[in-house]
Amino acid sequence: MEGESNGSVANGSTTGGYVDNGWQKVTNVKKQKRQENKGKVGKDGEKVAAKSTDSKLFQALEHESEDRRARRDARIAAALAAGQSGDDDSDEEKDAPVPAEGVVEEKKPKVKKPKKPKVTVAEAAAAIDPSDLATFLSDIAESFASAPDVQLLRCADFFGRAFSAVTTAQFGWNKILRETPLAKTIEIPLCYVPETVNKMLADWLSQRPADALSKFVLWILKEVLDDAHAHTGSHKNSKVSASSSQKTKVGLLILLAVIVRRRPDVLQQQAQTIRNQFQGQDQLPTLVWVYGQAAHGDLVVGMHMWVQNLLPLAVGKSSTPALRDTALQFVESVIFANLKKARPILLNGVSRKGERLVPAASLDSVMRASFPAESARTKAADRFQAVYPLIKELALAGIQNSKTTRPVAQQLLPLSVASLSQDVEALSQEACSNFIWCLSQNTDCYQQWEKLHLENLKASNRVLGHMRQEWKEVSPRLSPLNTLKKTLQALRLKHKHALEAPQKNHDSEVQLKIADGHCKALLSKLSAFPSCISATLTLGAAVGMGYGFYLLSPDVNPWKWDGWLLLSKTHSLF
Repeated sequence: MEGESNGSVANGSTTGGYVDNGWQKVTNVKKQKRQENKGKVGKDGEKVAAKSTDSKLFQALEHESEDRRARRDARIAAALAAGQSGDDDSDEEKDAPVPAEGVVEEKKPKVKKPKKPKVTVAEAAAAIDPSDLATFLSDIAESFASAPDVQLLRCADFFGRAFSAVTTAQFGWNKILRETPLAKTIEIPLCYVPETVNKMLADWLSQRPADALSKFVLWILKEVLDDAHAHTGSHKNSKVSASSSQKTKVGLLILLAVIVRRRPDVLQQQAQTIRNQFQGQDQLPTLVWVYGQAAHGDLVVGMHMWVQNLLPLAVGKSSTPALRDTALQFVESVIFANLKKARPILLNGVSRKGERLVPAASLDSVMRASFPAESARTKAADRFQAVYPLIKELALAGIQNSKTTRPVAQQLLPLSVASLSQDVEALSQEACSNFIWCLSQNTDCYQQWEKLHLENLKASNRVLGHMRQEWKEVSPRLSPLNTLKKTLQALRLKHKHALEAPQKNHDSEVQLKIADGHCKALLSKLSAFPSCISATLTLGAAVGMGYGFYLLSPDVNPWKWDGWLLLSKTHSLF
């Protein structure tokens, strides 16, 4: 059969005498093709040499391996030169040949990088050698004698290096500000610095020019605030946070605290700049810490920073409970922490270079926050009311009717009129008291009152009614009363002209009649006041004349008195 001639016998196959018994022979196709190519003849009649083809293939592989090894060796050499040879382990693993089957390659043990030692602020501060610091400060003072700005920057570099090992894990500034009470926060991080280093640095910094220190303080403040902003929770995934997550500005904080405590005046000069330049609410905790450093150095400067920069945030239109709490916490725990000690210091500094420590506008703001309407009253109002008496004392302090109080009276009177226009009983009582004080300090305030009277009849009537009810208390404060009498007469004349006007509404007419009634009653009190004085003087003169006649009479007791006047025994002397 044809099938048998081809080599297949009974379910088996034969090829060249080989019986496979139904199994298929596995052959290497590439090897079989190479063997077949050995017998092929080219166009020119010569056999194609398979050996040359294989050599070219292996030669290309060898060149590729050599290039790969050369690149790997170059990377390893560069890494070793930079001290980072361990970074190329992954490349070596990629370039390493794949081990044959059945051969287990030994894994190289991973070398763990040594952990950096944790350094605290106290440890870094203790490592500063006072002698080295003294030498450094002396050297830069001599080398840059004409450039104080450079001296301060070199000093900042020194402390930056001294505390470079302190990480945010050891000194988390935002966490400290958030979780530590304000009174304790003010002592951080300066409390970790040895007293010798602190005093040496403070003495050296105090000798630098005020202008250079003022610019330096603003620069440090910006650096610290930027660093604190970079470490806030909203920037955890940002590149800025990733690059600076292990760094801290504790060295600059120490410098800032030392400067502001020793020279608080440089911060006071920049109060307006700080208020305009740094307005973010996330910046406020650090700013309050800086104001606390100033208060530690000079309580008056600390109070000034509170009035100028913190109080407007607490009573302004954009005020929030958090802002009010921050401002009140500062004045309660820093300024008025020791009231017995703070009061005389603040009273001695109520006016500096013609500027009041607590201006009239600030007093009016605190007064409004202390006496709100009952429906709007909060716990913050009670806290404001607790500090209001001392704030008022600082605002109105000074010799009566002097150069320091007269401008305050002129500024406060219109503000008091505005407060009196509100229908809040407690606020009206306090505003009336301030209004009377203005009249007692400056006679020009009577003219202000005359100008504001008709446009603010409701407020003016409250003042007139208060004078009428509390006349015994008010009259001594306004003595002499001639100016008040002239003002009341001028107000009555205004009432007369206003009532005779053809166009007037019912409400204004009622208010005019009430005001005129108050003025008439007060004028009657003023007219009776001189009569009482005259009667008292006349009676006193009569008694004096009678007693003189008694002493000069020839008779020992001309009126037959029973001798109860002891001075009758001196009659013989005359």
